[in-house]
Amino acid sequence: MFVCIYICLMMAQDAPSATTPPAATAPVPANSAPTNPPANPAANPPAKPETKPAITADSSMPESKPVAAPAPRQVRVLIDRFKESGGVIVREDDAVLVIRTTEGLEKSFDKSLLLGVFPLIEAPEGTPVIVQFRDGRRVEAELIRDELHQARVRIANIEVTLPREDFWALELAPSFEDSLAQLRLNIPATAWPQRVQLAKWMMSQNQPLAAKEELIEILRSYDSQEPRDLLARAETLIRMQTRDDSDKSKSKTSNSGSSKRAMDQPGLPTQRLSPDDVNILKVLEVNFERPPQMEASPDLAKKIVARYANSDLVPADPAARKSMESWSPEQLLKLLFALKARELYQDIQVTSEPIALEIFHRRVHDNWLIPNCATSRCHGGLNAGNFFLFSTDYRSERTRYTNLMILLRSPALEGKPPLIDFAHPDQSLLLQYARPRIDAKFPHPDIPGWKPVLISGRESLMNDALLWIRGMHQPRSDYPIDYTPPTLQNPRKNTTDSGPDR
Repeated sequence: MFVCIYICLMMAQDAPSATTPPAATAPVPANSAPTNPPANPAANPPAKPETKPAITADSSMPESKPVAAPAPRQVRVLIDRFKESGGVIVREDDAVLVIRTTEGLEKSFDKSLLLGVFPLIEAPEGTPVIVQFRDGRRVEAELIRDELHQARVRIANIEVTLPREDFWALELAPSFEDSLAQLRLNIPATAWPQRVQLAKWMMSQNQPLAAKEELIEILRSYDSQEPRDLLARAETLIRMQTRDDSDKSKSKTSNSGSSKRAMDQPGLPTQRLSPDDVNILKVLEVNFERPPQMEASPDLAKKIVARYANSDLVPADPAARKSMESWSPEQLLKLLFALKARELYQDIQVTSEPIALEIFHRRVHDNWLIPNCATSRCHGGLNAGNFFLFSTDYRSERTRYTNLMILLRSPALEGKPPLIDFAHPDQSLLLQYARPRIDAKFPHPDIPGWKPVLISGRESLMNDALLWIRGMHQPRSDYPIDYTPPTLQNPRKNTTDSGPDR
């Protein structure tokens, strides 16, 4: 397809070759062909990943390095084409990296002279990854465990152990949302044939709902048989999936008395937010200074006029009312907020992440909350107690925003601040519990295996978390979402704020 070929050609210009290790963090589509490396690694440092949606944080946002494992973090160091090392990070700054090897030796490296530094991935089993083989292949797999001298993965449902001599590194596979955002960056809004190809790609990724939304928008301005046929296919697939989900739900209800989605591990909570819940949460977190991508239902303006014709906020002149049909989604949403027309909020579909939620997604949730707090031995397993986090399918929006709701709605412990304290963000119990016990005002309980995340040298993680909390909509109010955080023992009554302002 034209889009895929075009994007692959664009990415191939700077990708690494089969004989030289790839840039340490630059993502490239899986199974892509080998290409040429930078001529001088020191002069051409590894590019940072560009997997953000089109509306993202700007350069004023503090940058943070991905932390994919509990402290201490393990890395593989590529010194040159013939020498490698690996171990636990002891110290790191912009210029120097110091590691301790498995033999107990400390080694110091000038980072500008290194060919690459690859953090080991510590994520739940089953997490999608890409194996960067040394012969240039990039193969999709599921993570079992990433170790200094080998990695265990599942390729085509077959468990394999890969020695380091065979591959450079594992990298987290981009989510559908990330891949879509990358593709959109290269397609002009009015390039209708290319957008049809994009919709085909969505279908190939088993995302018929996204394809349907794309095709409906295309057909408003580009009336062609191909997008009409593709839309019919998408709607058919959506109906089939809905029917399948309904059948599965009925089966689960008859067998266990519950229609909730099953988890991989029996005995764990299963209920997540619905797609509608996710959308309403995103709608209520829209920041109009930096709005996300949004779409409004075609008849939203007419609905507003029909229901709120007597409001002073709605134009009285017939011509002005007619012009509302050409308003942008941002204009319509502002009016809905002013009218407090909550029954119409779902007529706005937020197709990318509001800025605060994007920071939570990339710099808190996926970066350190899941790898450190949602493991099976901690708050993601059977011993989670009153605070449970979902780790299975953690890259999906439904799981991510369910975990956000848990953080926001979990009742405060006696004598301690809430998990997320909007009045005093740095006192949030989530952040206090992530600090070393000696530095925390409210230290984490002394539990075997617990390790702090917000330690010296990783100040950017705290900055990111504060940026997320302070960026959420103020004044705070509770979302109109029926959800109670799960507990595995000693359930407590949930308390919520009242009087939403949106």
